[in-house]
Amino acid sequence: MFLNREDALVFVVDIQEKLFNVMNRKKDLLESTVKLLKGCQIFDLPIITTEQYPQGLGSTLPQIKPFLDKEKTFSKVSFSGYIPEIKEYLKTIGRKSIILLGIEAHICVWQTCRDLLQNGYQVFVPTECISSRSPIHAHNALELMKNAGAYIVNIETILFDLLKTASASEFKAISQLIK
Repeated sequence: MFLNREDALVFVVDIQEKLFNVMNRKKDLLESTVKLLKGCQIFDLPIITTEQYPQGLGSTLPQIKPFLDKEKTFSKVSFSGYIPEIKEYLKTIGRKSIILLGIEAHICVWQTCRDLLQNGYQVFVPTECISSRSPIHAHNALELMKNAGAYIVNIETILFDLLKTASASEFKAISQLIK
């Protein structure tokens, strides 16, 4: 239940051009996602991402790409992002706490969450950083993830859990980010 920077990783699911355009609360979703990614970058957390059928749905939003490593962006056609390439990467890096965000909450995020939990990972889902076309679907996804064992949190909970103390060297940068 603890989120430690030595064991944490960020997993961005399918925040792509054509999908994003039909999401509920997309402006807030983008602002929140960028804020979280900036915070996780301060802690130097690894960030991986998936793109669902990029030929048809486009690539990851340009506002998010600066936070990503092209070598850690994986294309998929399955709804779950827990694909063989991700499994191998997670095994190699050895981190067990996953900060999971993306779209659509009730499809790809939910299935990825379920697979991660079933394979022994702790999953932390920041509510501001997930969405679906329908708010009902997003709400349902959060309930499913919570009932499956994921921690439903928010950006500040994540950042301050990683920080642990006001005496941490990153405290000032994190405090500025959340204002």
